[in-house]
Amino acid sequence: MDTLDQSVVSNGQASPTHNRITTQTASNNIEPVSESSALNIFTSHLNARRYREAISLYQELDTQGSTVVVQLKSTLLGHLETLTSARRYDDFYALLDQYLSTYYDDVEVLLLLADFHHANGSYLEVVDTYLLAKTYAYNDVDHQKVLSRFNAFVEDIDRWYSSQGNWLALISFYSHITTAGLMTSTHQYRQALAHLRSGDQEFAVAQFNFLLGDSIVGELAAQALDNLAGHAAAPAIADNTTPEYSESIALQRVGNQYAATLSSQRQEKINLLIDTGASMTAMSSASFHALGISADAKQQSRRVFRTAGGVVMGTVYTVAELKLGPYVLRNTEVAVIDFQTRREIDGLLGMNILGQFRFQIDQENARLRLSEK
Repeated sequence: MDTLDQSVVSNGQASPTHNRITTQTASNNIEPVSESSALNIFTSHLNARRYREAISLYQELDTQGSTVVVQLKSTLLGHLETLTSARRYDDFYALLDQYLSTYYDDVEVLLLLADFHHANGSYLEVVDTYLLAKTYAYNDVDHQKVLSRFNAFVEDIDRWYSSQGNWLALISFYSHITTAGLMTSTHQYRQALAHLRSGDQEFAVAQFNFLLGDSIVGELAAQALDNLAGHAAAPAIADNTTPEYSESIALQRVGNQYAATLSSQRQEKINLLIDTGASMTAMSSASFHALGISADAKQQSRRVFRTAGGVVMGTVYTVAELKLGPYVLRNTEVAVIDFQTRREIDGLLGMNILGQFRFQIDQENARLRLSEK
C-alpha cells in the first residue's frame, strides 16, 4: 500500500467562485491553496510520482468546476506521453490506474492507452482498449474519432502481418475484432483474404459471398470470387489432407472450452484455458507462486488488462523456462493478474505461446495437436 500522504477533498465549504482548494500537509493541517498555484502543485505531484495526490487534486478541482482543470488535463496527457517515451512503463500504468479508477470513460486518455499498447506490440490489448473507448464515446465527434483511429490501426496491423506472411496471427487478430464486436465489412473482406492466403479457401469463399451485397466492399468481393472461379482448373489452394502434427497433448474440457497443462522446471503444474483471442498468457498470482517460478522470473512492466470483471492492472514477467507437453518454452512472458477464475482453471493460455506452433484443437478427442513452425 502506498504510504505517501494523500490530498483530501474539500469539505464543501468552498466559496462560490471556487478559487481555493485544500491540501494536507505532513502534520495533517489543512491549508488553503490558491487556484493559481494548483497547476504547480499538480505538476510537482506528477514529477514526484505522487499520483494519488495528483489525481485527488484533479478530481477536487473538477468537482468544483474550476477552469484550471483544462490545464491540468493537458499536463496529465503530456506527462503520460513523456513516461511512454522514457519507457517508464510502471509509472505510466500507476498514473493511468489512478486516473481511470475515477475517469474510466475518458475517451481521450483511452485513445492514448491504445497508442501505448500499439507502440509496445500488444495488438489485442489495443482492440480491447478501442472497445472501451467506443463504449464511452457518448457524442458523434468522439464516436467518429474512435472509429477513424481504430480503422487506421487495423490497416496498419494488416499491412504488418501481411508483409510477414503471418496469416495465423492475422486471422487470430481479426477473430479478436469479431469477438469484441468491432468488425466492419472492410475488416471482413480483409479477414477473408487472410484465410484465403493461409489456405482456407472454404472460409474465404463463404465470406466473399456474404459480402456481395455490401455497398463498400461488395464489388471487391465479387471480383475475388471471379478470380477464384477463373482458376477453377488450377490446383486448389487448400486440400482436404490433414496436416501432420508431431505431438498431441491431452486437454481438459471446461464447458465448451478446453484447458491445457503448463508446467515448470520443478514439475509443478497449472491448468490454463486456451484463448486464441488473448495475446499474452495470463495466470493468477496464486498460480504464479504455486509454479515455483516467482523467485527467478524477471519483472518487465505493469499493464492494463481487460477481464470479464473489468479493467485490471497486471504485472508482466519473463519466465526462463516453462513446459507445454514435451516442448520447453524459453524466456516466455506471462501476465500475473489477480482475477477470478473457475476453481479448476488457473489462467489463460494465449497466443504468445500458441503462436510458436502450428496447432489444432481436436475437439472430438480433446487433444491439442502441435508441431513446431
